[in-house]
Amino acid sequence: MAHDEFSLIRQWTSRSNGQEGDGLTVGIGDDAAVFSPTPEMEVVACCDAMVETVHFLRETMKPADIGYKAVISNISDIAAMGGIARYALVSIAVSPSYTDEEYRQIYDGIYEACEQYGVRVIGGDTVSSPRSLHLSVTVLGEVEAGRAIRRSQARPGQLVFVTGHVGSSAAGLHLLLAKNEPEAKWLPLVEAHQRPAAQIQAGRLLQASGVCGALNDVSDGLASELWEIAEASDVTIRIAAESIPIREEVLAYARVSRKEPLDWALYGGEDYQLVGTVSEDGLAALSQQFAEKGIPFTVIGRVEGNGKNVLVTRDGQQMTLNKAGFNHFVHVEEKKG
Repeated sequence: MAHDEFSLIRQWTSRSNGQEGDGLTVGIGDDAAVFSPTPEMEVVACCDAMVETVHFLRETMKPADIGYKAVISNISDIAAMGGIARYALVSIAVSPSYTDEEYRQIYDGIYEACEQYGVRVIGGDTVSSPRSLHLSVTVLGEVEAGRAIRRSQARPGQLVFVTGHVGSSAAGLHLLLAKNEPEAKWLPLVEAHQRPAAQIQAGRLLQASGVCGALNDVSDGLASELWEIAEASDVTIRIAAESIPIREEVLAYARVSRKEPLDWALYGGEDYQLVGTVSEDGLAALSQQFAEKGIPFTVIGRVEGNGKNVLVTRDGQQMTLNKAGFNHFVHVEEKKG
């Protein structure tokens, strides 16, 4: 592959040329981008990195999927704040094990995700890596001033909800790691892992409703995100395992593969749904709004009091929910072992 950094940048990001306007004064191609936030809005910023063998494997993710998912994971963070994603910065450490065509496909995936959510790529960086591919994306968004939704806003008496379904991405990963050609009926699970959707529309509905307490996106697993809310808000959360929304395809595949679908739902992660709390008196109107938009919205529990704890009931039994999910540092130590 070519080793001229500036030539590579021009090839991969040419689709960003001429995007100035609508708040963007200076786009890609200069030392830095220049933009103006929309009046009465605040800037929301987030950054996520993807490292080969830590966050993805070439056997389970095509190059375009890698680029697509790197953007979606950031847009999902913007959604969890109730915001709108506007701009992206992309930094990539190129590995000699990838071809020019594969890098073009990675950027195809990046731009596909950006175009779906109205995001413009306005800069980034390109460096070399001796072995693995590293991809880092920063997304800048906006939210109404003073109205970002935070993890720390759960209060006793509120109900706990989740959008969409959880466990699908983990089931898809299990299917891909089996290295067998997936049957057509399981392809939605593969898509859930490789091409997840960010819940911007759901986040905006929640932000506008005025009845949403805390909010988080399901990136590391439902259990992990619930614990983050409980700890940030200093509350005890109780959920019912039977209420957790799991797709029928996941349940069917779990039966075939002799796995526990609840483990995928609680600890798998990368579903990029939203989990949060809502006041009970606002539930009916909010549920109706979600139904009108065709977005699944499921109440799975309640905030019961103070104490930084998460409890789960199943088959009449109650226990503390294991604080687990994807942990980069545990993963690294396991790899070293």
